[in-house]
Amino acid sequence: MRRLVSGTVVAAATVVLFGTVAGQPPPGLPSPRVNTAFPTGAKLGTSVEVTVTGADLDDPTGLYFSHPGIKAEYVEPPEPVDPKKKDEKKDTTPKKGKKGAGPAGGPHKFKVSVAADVPPGTYDVRAVGKYGVSNPRAFVVGELPEVAEKEPNNDVPEAQKVEIGTTVVGTIGGNADVDYTVFAGKAGQKVVIAVQASSIDGKANPMFEVIDAAGRKLAQNRNYRDNNALTDLVLPADGDYLVRLFEYTYIGGSPDHTYRLTISSAPWVDYVFPAAVEFGKPAQVTVYGRNLPGGQPSGFVLDGRPLEKLAVTITPPADAAAALRLAVRESTPPLAALQDGFEYRLKGPGGSSNAVPVYFTREKLVPRKNAAATKAEAAEALPTPCEVAGMVEKRGERHWYSFDAKKGVPVQLELTAERNGSPTDFYFSVHNPQAKNDMMGPEQDDDADLLHPTEFYTRTSDPPPYRFVPPTDGKYLVAVGCRESNAITGPSTAYRLRVGPPRPDFRVVARTYTKSYQTGSAGRQDGSEAIEVYVHRMDGFTGEVAVTAEGLPAGVTTKGTTIGGGARWGVMVLNVAANAAPSLAEIKVKATATVDGKQVVREARPATVTWGIPNPQGNNTPILGRLAQSLVIAVRPEKAFFKLAADPAGATIKTGGKDEKVSGPIFLKQGEKLTLPVKVTWVHPEKANVTVAADPVGPGQQQVPFAVTAGTQPTKDKAEGVVTIDVKANAFPGKYAVALRGESPVPFTRDAAKDKGKATPAVSFADPVEFTVLPTSLVKVTPGQLPNNTAKLNSKAELLLKLERQYDYAGEFKVKFTAPMGLTGVTADEVTVPAGKGDEAKLILRIGDGAKAGAVNNAIVTVTGRYAGKDVVTETKVNFNVAK
Repeated sequence: MRRLVSGTVVAAATVVLFGTVAGQPPPGLPSPRVNTAFPTGAKLGTSVEVTVTGADLDDPTGLYFSHPGIKAEYVEPPEPVDPKKKDEKKDTTPKKGKKGAGPAGGPHKFKVSVAADVPPGTYDVRAVGKYGVSNPRAFVVGELPEVAEKEPNNDVPEAQKVEIGTTVVGTIGGNADVDYTVFAGKAGQKVVIAVQASSIDGKANPMFEVIDAAGRKLAQNRNYRDNNALTDLVLPADGDYLVRLFEYTYIGGSPDHTYRLTISSAPWVDYVFPAAVEFGKPAQVTVYGRNLPGGQPSGFVLDGRPLEKLAVTITPPADAAAALRLAVRESTPPLAALQDGFEYRLKGPGGSSNAVPVYFTREKLVPRKNAAATKAEAAEALPTPCEVAGMVEKRGERHWYSFDAKKGVPVQLELTAERNGSPTDFYFSVHNPQAKNDMMGPEQDDDADLLHPTEFYTRTSDPPPYRFVPPTDGKYLVAVGCRESNAITGPSTAYRLRVGPPRPDFRVVARTYTKSYQTGSAGRQDGSEAIEVYVHRMDGFTGEVAVTAEGLPAGVTTKGTTIGGGARWGVMVLNVAANAAPSLAEIKVKATATVDGKQVVREARPATVTWGIPNPQGNNTPILGRLAQSLVIAVRPEKAFFKLAADPAGATIKTGGKDEKVSGPIFLKQGEKLTLPVKVTWVHPEKANVTVAADPVGPGQQQVPFAVTAGTQPTKDKAEGVVTIDVKANAFPGKYAVALRGESPVPFTRDAAKDKGKATPAVSFADPVEFTVLPTSLVKVTPGQLPNNTAKLNSKAELLLKLERQYDYAGEFKVKFTAPMGLTGVTADEVTVPAGKGDEAKLILRIGDGAKAGAVNNAIVTVTGRYAGKDVVTETKVNFNVAK
């Protein structure tokens, strides 16, 4: 058994803890949710009847797939039979019932057809109905025949017979459910047995055993990778072989515990080494796996099974847009979601292998060459900038590398292992071989810096990126180690180490707004929908990111949003017009920023919640999520109950103890407060109190650039309210946006003819309010001293000022000297420090005839920069003496 990928461990525990209630949606207006779409896939060129269950699936009209070659047709249920008329003679021809009949949670049936030219892989399927479009669920398109699990199959005599080259789709229906499958094989035949569970959005944590005709256990596996299982074996004799599959420890089981059991002679790829290649360049890599066509023994073992190896040439995509994408259809957890790359399959006589991700390097790739570089004195020299690819080949070894660096020129070091699929915990340290205490700074270990602590949990055991500033010119060493190196070797310990200059950049993830639960889109006329946007900042990037959407349907608009330099996430609001026609659209979220003086655009990667958490308030448990293959929104003819709007024109800023009315764009200095009026407009005749709040834009109360608190909340009798935006004194300057959220109980009913409805929480979002945070200072000034701290009459003296720029400010400075009041004869010309990285200014003091000998105290030096079109002045006092 192998260690679970850490980004999934806690989330998997969530499913266990809340597995019995996770199917219950949180209170709120209907938003379609799919728990299962079963069977979970189909063979190329075939059709299958798929049953969908979940919540708020009223009046289903179809399924939406992430590939146009997969189509669905709703299967109308039969007309219910009236038991009172069962003895009457009548036409017995089957009749179709009302379209969409059945409970809101399903089951609903669809005939799904897969075109023969759809590439094998995992796709997203969503349900579409009266209340909108649901969250996605995995739907696998395969090359092999597929059969549904047939009950009873709980004991050996009941084992379901299949042939090698078959996929069985099933469920673990309860704690004690055991599913037996039997296949016939020949002596010496190579067979790969794979069970997908978490990778198809199932809750199961399956374990399976392979048993021969004599009852001997030949193999078993669980948690091969996350909650999936895998083994391979060479059949020892002709005969039948049993696969016994069950929930590990027998603690779970439900219709949501789906699995796909594949028994085949196709190749299986465990790892590709190196795990990354240079963009657009064909590269020779080594594939490690099972049943590889032409594969040779590798000398490495994984889960007790020997791995084969095969050298192949991979040709990555070459179009420019692909360099910034992660074009992988297989389930991608958050910790692996922020890299760029594509997927690779190996073809063999028995079919295509599983798909594995291959990533793009950010520098030139070099393989580790010196196997003896396991000590500092034998360190392998790196041709920086580069990415070196290595793996632990001998137990307990550490790898040493050297690189040349210049004093004060930053070097970025980043090690990637777990994010590439390695179940290991790596660390590294930087050393100066010339120093007595040679380790430069702390050992770099687990990266606890998360994109989001619960909603998009990127926790990894990989070290955090490390920005090293060399104190002197010279050669430095890097030591790379693995915590499990005494137990694990081979391709499962593969890593990449990047050494080179910082390359600031960012990646973006977006999903429909959710309260820690799987959800789709249910836009109402005259209402709003919201998109959560997460920004992953790389190599010190602190710029503001402007976000907008493309492909919106008619009647849906957005003003976008801005995620400032001190923020990690935000909310973009989509406004639905009162006359917007019902529609379904796949949209794209685009993010624009300035990086190194150039404007760049990054397309957001869609994401989804796989299984959420009921009542998440105060719960720090991460949800289980993954990337999605598209971001889909829906507009429905139902009217919104109310609308929330902010009034920036009526806002006031607390300055010097007084409230000043805002005029034009909003500028707030660090430490200032904005009072912002809000107003609720009711569409529904029955009004209620509204609670207005805003989601934080970063983790931790001390780290967020601002806080939003409600002063006066709108009520059913008074539509107006007030909120306060409190900018922290240490807020990172720049443009920000905050989207206020209003929540109110509304009288909702599914059938107005039957009841008036009960109080149900409804939410409305106001357009984001933009404001710019101005710094109180752009520079730290350290004045030097004159020789003996003295200037002579009728002479000139040079005053050197050290300037430490703040907040990545790269503009020019104006430096001015002002003598103390009443002092004459001491002057200096204004100095301009040009834009860029200038870190000092020289003022030439002129001591004229009008000056008098004595102490000059509290002379003022002002350093002025321009930020967002405003002067930002920093004052520093200097003291010196004037002598004859």
